[in-house]
Amino acid sequence: MRTKGAQHDLSNAHSNHKGDPVKGHLSAATALLICSVSAATSFAQTTAPAAPPATPAPAAAKPTINAEALERLKAMGAHLRSLKAFTVTADVTNDLVLDSGQKVETAQTVEMSARMPNMLAVSIRSPLKSRKIVYDGKTVTVFAEKLGYYGVFPAPDTIAATVEAASKKYGIEVPLADLFLWGTAKSDFGVITEALYTGPQRIGGVLCDNFAFRQPDVDWQVCIERGKNALPRKLIVTTTDVTERPQHRSVLTWKPGVAPAAAGFAFKPPKDAKRIAVKEMAS
Repeated sequence: MRTKGAQHDLSNAHSNHKGDPVKGHLSAATALLICSVSAATSFAQTTAPAAPPATPAPAAAKPTINAEALERLKAMGAHLRSLKAFTVTADVTNDLVLDSGQKVETAQTVEMSARMPNMLAVSIRSPLKSRKIVYDGKTVTVFAEKLGYYGVFPAPDTIAATVEAASKKYGIEVPLADLFLWGTAKSDFGVITEALYTGPQRIGGVLCDNFAFRQPDVDWQVCIERGKNALPRKLIVTTTDVTERPQHRSVLTWKPGVAPAAAGFAFKPPKDAKRIAVKEMAS
């Protein structure tokens, strides 16, 4: 997951400081002086008693790594990698943090079609914007429909490599990019610090199991369909390195094995569309 890490044991130690005991034989005058000092000490302790020793704070619980959660995640990745083609629609909501610190939710719909290993078409729609991303195995075209602009840049020869290049080289984030990373060497389980099974859920009428994971700066959940079609049906990603902890949520509807023919991944710009340059980000 493109997704805080270690927990530390904490304890507090407090102690009382007591005077040294008086030793040896005392004269009457010395005894009187000692009694006067003792009386003053007793009064001071009555008005401001020393704090009792504090109980050390309990050690933080060790993070839980549920073996079943990791195995189901691996099985989901393997199933995704077995698909030769698919179409998936996602109802997506994102938390937008205002300058005041208040969170407001935005919504959009993402439709993605993929034909392995090197064809991808993504449509992103909301009332405010409409974007298309098309990868034909050689180039990626990004088209802002409402604005009438499009840009093209060269791409690697697989979808997984292309979505990574789009992000790192051009700052273009392809929605649902993790669908092409799970089940590959890019899905690094070593960064997961906690993995839990949280129970069954029914998403769009499909019975699923929900799993929660933690890794540095990110908490995330995935609902995985039960049975042989081990598909992710819901994703929730929480950013934990900012105070407001904004969330991203996607509810997925799948059509495994369904995708356009190769010709459907060729971008044909409208007559009035204007091509602009797509520049690499500064290193």
